[in-house]
Amino acid sequence: MIASGGVYNYAFSKLTRGKLLKQPDWNEWQQSEFLQLDQYQKQFMFGTPTLVHDRSQVFHLVWTYNIKDLDQRKKARCACDGSTRGGKVRLLDYTYANCVDHTASRMFYAISAAENLLIFGADVCNAFSEAPAPKQGFYIQPDTAFCEWWIHQGNDPIPDGYVIPVMRAMQGHPESPRLWEKWCDKMIKTHHFTPTTHEPCLYTGIWHGEKCYFKRQVDDFEFAAPTIQLANLFYDAIDDHLTMPIKRQGMVTLFNGIDVLQTRHYIKISAETYIEKMGSKYLELWHKEVPLTAERPLPIPTHETFLKNFHNAIGDNNPDSAKILQQKYHFGYRNGVGELIYAMVTCRPDISTVTVKCAQHSANPAEIHYQSVKHAIKYLVATRKDGIYFWRAKPRMDLHEHPVPVCATALHGQIPPLVTRPTHDALQLHAYTDSDWATCTKTRRSFSGIIVQLAGGTIAYKTKLQPTVALSSTEAEFMAACDTGKMILFIRSILWDLGIPQQAATVLYEDNDACTAMANAQKPTTRTRHMDIRYFALAEWVEHDIMMLERIHTSINLADHMTKILDRTLFYRHVDYIMGHVPPVYSPCYTAYSKQQTPAVEFETTLDDMCISESAAAAAKCCLHTYPWVNITSCSALIQSTPCYTSQWIVGGC
Repeated sequence: MIASGGVYNYAFSKLTRGKLLKQPDWNEWQQSEFLQLDQYQKQFMFGTPTLVHDRSQVFHLVWTYNIKDLDQRKKARCACDGSTRGGKVRLLDYTYANCVDHTASRMFYAISAAENLLIFGADVCNAFSEAPAPKQGFYIQPDTAFCEWWIHQGNDPIPDGYVIPVMRAMQGHPESPRLWEKWCDKMIKTHHFTPTTHEPCLYTGIWHGEKCYFKRQVDDFEFAAPTIQLANLFYDAIDDHLTMPIKRQGMVTLFNGIDVLQTRHYIKISAETYIEKMGSKYLELWHKEVPLTAERPLPIPTHETFLKNFHNAIGDNNPDSAKILQQKYHFGYRNGVGELIYAMVTCRPDISTVTVKCAQHSANPAEIHYQSVKHAIKYLVATRKDGIYFWRAKPRMDLHEHPVPVCATALHGQIPPLVTRPTHDALQLHAYTDSDWATCTKTRRSFSGIIVQLAGGTIAYKTKLQPTVALSSTEAEFMAACDTGKMILFIRSILWDLGIPQQAATVLYEDNDACTAMANAQKPTTRTRHMDIRYFALAEWVEHDIMMLERIHTSINLADHMTKILDRTLFYRHVDYIMGHVPPVYSPCYTAYSKQQTPAVEFETTLDDMCISESAAAAAKCCLHTYPWVNITSCSALIQSTPCYTSQWIVGGC
């Protein structure tokens, strides 16, 4: 913490009170401070100033200042410093509080789309202050901002040495999050909403005769209901329990950093706001230096030479060399990887493999790893509007119609004859699993890939370096299938609690015959006798009809994308289905979409990493619209036939 302007601010804060005092809009910031303390006062937070002899229970106030992304309003936030810096906290109760898991959050949006619901948001003001005080009584030391507000209220100045008793749970105290969660959970249950066992932040219940869903993330709420009238009635009931009126946000467009687009045919979640904010700082530095093709870029170059160097390169252990690379590329390597990770775990499975492989080199990155992170960030900025689509079974005619996502299946390459993609109903859970055997050149361990889908989009995904060395590809596949099985169990449990039971066994698509036989027919081999625990677990799940493994062709196994870096054809063949770009069969958009599709084009391998000029790309695009796809056997031949064709080659330019 740092002292600034008579108060304490966090050292990492960009806006401090000392800086704001010098700005012409200081009056607005001070009004924001007063508003924060006024809200506390309405919630009976502060007692009468008093003298105490035991200073171990006196804590400092800490102020943060920011501008809200949603409405650009100035917000001052006050909390107590509950760490050992400010006092000796005696914990007399548990401090753990649940936050909604990303998988459960995506399930909420998928279910809302499948059941044709609308999602309405709300925010509780000073949520922690609604809960009772911690068992340990404590006080706060009034700072300049508090003293100014106290006098502004018409009170006498606070004498020196006096402190303020805290009568409610206050943000900053270690016990406050759990106290609020327990209080909030009890409040929601009074309206006959029941939380799920393994995800206590998700609830379901019957509200005025309609099945609805509720999600809480600390003090942010989402309520999925058929109409806005039901949502208003629910938030009216919540208001009756609160001392401060709940802030209603209408139909959700931004929730905890995730953009939510609710349209007539689908619900899309994306990280557009986050990516724009993250990418803006790179625009003037190096954003324009990394070449990408005009359309359908890749998150990392896919040249064989580039990938070989990427996997085998080892950075210099000299700290000075690391500083030179950091100054050259204008970002810290771990910071760049961290920015990729946030987008990946929220709603961008398309960068999962690249992010995990870049993170492997965080301890000692080489220059090629910096280049890869730059390229991935450029890809994110270029595709910032992309996200995961969950499709409605029926159109919501009261919502605006938005375009169906762009998906050129003609660019997916040819799939072997008689190979067809499986189809599923909106609320039918299904999964894909795959592994890439012994591809880590340093440890010879394998990568597992997992995709779990619902409502036409992906709700759970994982790229994982397996913890042990697999002695065969079957063992690697079986380990991946076991991890997928555990994820299926978790999701099925939540769906059961939400009143969406999976009547049939969940289909787990696997492209390894030996692995499928071992699980479904309990047929072990001599090479897998040491896998007894994993074998019996997965075989038992299959025996109990919880899941079943089904053979799928490698060319359409979506989990293949999660195990390795793919060329452009395979990348978009899988990603367009992983992200839900292709409407599912049950969607009203499917019929119109399928009529627009054309036969696949045979790609030459040399096209995957070719960088062409914008004029060539435009000419090629014009020709593609002019000539029927069925008469074209090579896209590269088409481009060469245009007058502005260029043979420019750039290593790593994708």
